[in-house]
Amino acid sequence: MAVILLKNGDFQSNITTQQKQILKYALANGFSINATEIDNSSNETLLEERKSLKGFLRSLKPNNTVLVYDLWSLTHKVDELVKIFECMLRRNITLHVCNKHLIISRQTPLFDVLDILAKQRELNLNPLKEFHAGRPKGRMSRSKFDDNRAAIVDMLEAGASVNSIAAEFGFSRSSLKDYINSRELKELAAIKKTLPKHDIKKSNILTAHKNGKNEPKECALIAQI
Repeated sequence: MAVILLKNGDFQSNITTQQKQILKYALANGFSINATEIDNSSNETLLEERKSLKGFLRSLKPNNTVLVYDLWSLTHKVDELVKIFECMLRRNITLHVCNKHLIISRQTPLFDVLDILAKQRELNLNPLKEFHAGRPKGRMSRSKFDDNRAAIVDMLEAGASVNSIAAEFGFSRSSLKDYINSRELKELAAIKKTLPKHDIKKSNILTAHKNGKNEPKECALIAQI
């Protein structure tokens, strides 16, 4: 089973660009995509605090394949990347980093994995080395609209206007419009429209796995949400 993981809300590449590159990679390498998931959690925080990504990891089964656009789709932190690799490799899950044509699996030599981590650390220390076209944008601060984000995306997907959404929740239209634009929620809603309905879980992906039914016991890091 091959699963695409898209990272929403990252300044380096919008969700549409990620999807196009991953599908191009999948086509070139003969992958049949079974599902597409969207992670909305901040990859600046610890994995233990990222319910969305932890839910995704919990949903994976042994021998699954995961395709991401780049390593920052998972996290910006090398120590957190080590945790994610550990969780995947324990269950023989293969990770394809499509933009870099990297494959991380149990068959990947340890030296190659260490080299990937070392390069990621160097990139973290010198972010302009790769993204030299402009100054990285600052982190997004929490918004009063965040609690209603999933509902806003659902309404946009259904074709609701910003005016009608603002009226529904009693929000300021201009403030809501700024929020939707800054989080690229229209782009997210548009992608959700193009995907088979069974590929995307309702309201902030993968929260339905809280019962832990498929949780591998050997990966203690994601045992609790």
